[in-house]
Amino acid sequence: MTSPASQAHRTAPIDPKLSMGEVALTVRNLGVAVRFYTLALGLTLFTHQDGQAVLGTPDGHPLVTLYGDPQAPTPPANATGLYHLAVAFPTRPDLARWLKHAAALGLQLGQNNHKTHEAFYFSDPEGNGIELYHDWPREQWPFKDGRFASFDGVAIDIQDLLGTLAGNDAGWTDAPVATRMGHVHLKMSDTDATRTFYRDVMGFDITADGMGAVFAAAGGYHHHLGNNAWHSRGGPKAPDGALGLRHYTLELSSGAELDAVTARLKDAGVAVLATPAGQFTRDPAGNRMLLRAGPSTIESALAALSDTATA
Repeated sequence: MTSPASQAHRTAPIDPKLSMGEVALTVRNLGVAVRFYTLALGLTLFTHQDGQAVLGTPDGHPLVTLYGDPQAPTPPANATGLYHLAVAFPTRPDLARWLKHAAALGLQLGQNNHKTHEAFYFSDPEGNGIELYHDWPREQWPFKDGRFASFDGVAIDIQDLLGTLAGNDAGWTDAPVATRMGHVHLKMSDTDATRTFYRDVMGFDITADGMGAVFAAAGGYHHHLGNNAWHSRGGPKAPDGALGLRHYTLELSSGAELDAVTARLKDAGVAVLATPAGQFTRDPAGNRMLLRAGPSTIESALAALSDTATA
């Protein structure tokens, strides 16, 4: 792994009190997708009408929104877009309960203990990648000067994970209230352009940079945004309306922070489109981003999902 580039070119740091909002996907079979996200992930269905659906946690926090289009084109195999959305559970026993549930459903899972977080991987019925994970305590992370010391991971100790339920296995019901979108991992086409955009313009720290990947984060997190070029280096952006990523959302700390980030984007010549749902823009790979002040609501997520204007 190469050493991360210096943060010296960054014009201003992004406020670390940000969080990831909902990820919007275009799917062909909306009914099947809704059933999958409610059954496999335990998300609460808030609304399902007019070819759209919003799902999230029982406290009303949207995590995944779905736009149904039976005629949506399939993007090229080397196109940019979503690598996976990553849903974070609040505790390790939550992940253990979900794992038993996933086994009962017969889900085919990949897994990795990244030493920053313990993660399982699978796909939804339309091929969108999903990660479910929990974070290890920060003091255990293999970081050096706020960056990954190594990409190396190890296998999850499944028995140790399930052992966290000893005497306290209430079984799986739904995703816990404190479940959140932990990060989003994207497919990029140009490593240098992606690094420059997220570091120098958006104001993120680069926490990993090498082996065809660029990870960006704020507030000392391992990554809010992953980017890799493993299958998309030099590839095109997916056509608007194609299957897969419609947009991902950044919930910024305040209206003032939204104005500051928007100004930096415009100063860098990046197009930004103001809508009632928030500010839409795109990264250098063409991946569509929604910037919003404060936390997402069911109403704001639905408005964003319905917005067909493009930045």
